Amino acid sequence: MSDPLAFLAGGGRAAEMIRARDWTGHPLGGPETWPDSLRTAVSLILNSPESMILAWGPDLHFFFNETYFPLLGPRLDWAMGERFDRVWADGWDQARPIIEDAFAGRSRRFVDLPWKLDTDRGEADTWWTFSYSRVLDGEGRVAGLFILTNETTAQVTATRRLRESEALARQNIERVQLALSAGAIIGTWFWDLPTDRFTVDEAFARSFGLDPVLGREGLSLEQVIETVHPDDRAGLIAAIDAVVIRGGAYAHQYRTRRADGHYYWLEANGRVDHAPDGTPLSFPGVLIDVNERRAVAAERDRATTMLRALTETLEQRVAAQTAELMRAEEALRQSQKMEAVGQLTGGLAHDFNNLLAGISGSLELMQARLQQGRLK
Repeated sequence: MSDPLAFLAGGGRAAEMIRARDWTGHPLGGPETWPDSLRTAVSLILNSPESMILAWGPDLHFFFNETYFPLLGPRLDWAMGERFDRVWADGWDQARPIIEDAFAGRSRRFVDLPWKLDTDRGEADTWWTFSYSRVLDGEGRVAGLFILTNETTAQVTATRRLRESEALARQNIERVQLALSAGAIIGTWFWDLPTDRFTVDEAFARSFGLDPVLGREGLSLEQVIETVHPDDRAGLIAAIDAVVIRGGAYAHQYRTRRADGHYYWLEANGRVDHAPDGTPLSFPGVLIDVNERRAVAAERDRATTMLRALTETLEQRVAAQTAELMRAEEALRQSQKMEAVGQLTGGLAHDFNNLLAGISGSLELMQARLQQGRLK
């Protein structure tokens, strides 16, 4: 006895979903009762290595192969055999006119068509490349649609990021060129860390009296560090070692000997990129002339120090003068007190003398009266 479900052979997990579904009451009936045209169409999509859909009948019942699983997101567990407009309810308004055109014989292929859908990542902007084509039954009537589809969201977003990166790179190149022209940047470098190849542009090479040809072919880091002021070499080497280990942004200021034999301050700005396993890959960067900035900062610091010293001197002078003034005020107050005491003492002496004079006069009068009494 032949297997009525033999057309599901080779369908993998998608075929198992068809076998496992309860088709009782379904408009299409059980798989063993399906017409040959439907069986053939289902077998075709199940065995396709491409991501394929079959939308069958007037209600567009939905069938798909295992390759299509990742595209269904949260719909996967219940979508097999459901109506198309239910499976893709969130995209039905956009899909319906395309389906109607396909049924009318105006099939089209869409490349990177944007679609906002509920995915396994939640609601998201997605992009799809797909085509719809009619499936005819034995009598030439439209029985359904074949849909060959692939989600291209990853490619589209990657391409967008690449274009944005390229645009940013062009802008950065333009900025660097302008800065080079203005003299703000005195050179650029690129250090390929796995090969230890250190290359510099012509401006960099000429600024430090290096051979531009060697700069293009590759220098050793030691050759570049030889131009660094002896007092700054240890700090520079430590800063480079640290950023190579940790990765990310780098900025360090130090003095270098230019082609004229003098030392000038510069700032190196760059970035170390690591591979996913942490291996240091590249270290590009630019050199910025900060000699004038450092000179201005040094002059500012010198002026600040002088101002601070002057302020301290003035404060000391003010304190000394204040103390002297306070002593003078205290002496004045003491003098005024003594004068007041003197005035008070003089007044008391005058009154006392007057009192003695009065007493003396009274005594003399009493003596005179006593003498007169005796005579009588």
